Amino acid sequence: MMRVSVKTIHQFGIDVMKAAGLDDYEAEHLSHSLIFADLRGVGSHGFSRLSTYAKRVECGVIANHVRVEILNDSPSAIVIDGKNGIGASVAMQAMNLCVERAKVSGCCFATVRNANHFGVGAYYSRVAMESGCASVIVANGEVGVVPTGGATPMLGTNPVTVGLPTGDGYPPIMLDMATSAVARGKVVLAQKEGRSIPLGWGVDRNGNPTTNPEDILNGGSMSPMAGPKGYGMALIIDMLCSAMGGSLNCRNTPSFWYDFEHPQNIGYFMGAFDVNQFMPYDTYLNRIDDIIDEFKNAPKAEGVIEIMMPGEIEHNKFHANYQPGVEYGDVVLEELRSIGKHFSVPCGF
Repeated sequence: MMRVSVKTIHQFGIDVMKAAGLDDYEAEHLSHSLIFADLRGVGSHGFSRLSTYAKRVECGVIANHVRVEILNDSPSAIVIDGKNGIGASVAMQAMNLCVERAKVSGCCFATVRNANHFGVGAYYSRVAMESGCASVIVANGEVGVVPTGGATPMLGTNPVTVGLPTGDGYPPIMLDMATSAVARGKVVLAQKEGRSIPLGWGVDRNGNPTTNPEDILNGGSMSPMAGPKGYGMALIIDMLCSAMGGSLNCRNTPSFWYDFEHPQNIGYFMGAFDVNQFMPYDTYLNRIDDIIDEFKNAPKAEGVIEIMMPGEIEHNKFHANYQPGVEYGDVVLEELRSIGKHFSVPCGF
């Protein structure tokens, strides 16, 4: 294990991705999104993915030097072609467009097609909150989750993010979750580090619950969050992104981890709401902080110190990790050193 400073790992990510072929804007947002995830304790979506992103760009399955194309534009609805660009750049451009229009029209939604994995949705939701906007983001992805009653994976982990700004007293409300029991990246990271996983995350190829990540990744599948509820959410997200948004559906989406010949063409559906056009902003902040106060002051179960808000644990980890840096395991460190060597980028750790 080793702690690496934010500055060091961030610059390393930029240098690797530029060497792989990205431009400054793309490399900056990809690297920033990865360190953002790691600082928040979401290592499954952090620098453990850098080598895969770099390989996908290097072999041309993710395009570089891309700016999104607006196919249909209106004050409250945008259709965006991501042009197969790196997800962090495409999603950031899309959210900025939504926020820009929401500040005029009150709200704006965008569908994004021809896109790639964007990491953690919270990275883009925070941009909306910095402008006084609430936000909703969903995305589809490659299959890995079995539907309730099904015998084969048919859906992705299809994440959903909802962000709500708060007053000065509390961190922003940030619900950022997969619609599977956990994100698939957590299983991949456990496999890399040789760890077992909790029962309930997924099943083997015969449908049996397993604690071995290999069983899930080699013919098994993830379990949907909360059974039929998670299945229903994942299915609706896939329909929004593919049927309405124009991306491939989960069944046809190439693998992020294993397919280096075909673009993924996943989809996003995201929107921003200018809070002030629904409720005077200061009034809203007072009201939402009052709601949080109710939960913070509510009776607690035995042994519980504090009732946490969505995203609060990750917010606290971010600030706890920022100064000392992120702690990485030996397997991830070796993978980063290897990709640095491949691109002749010194790593400094």
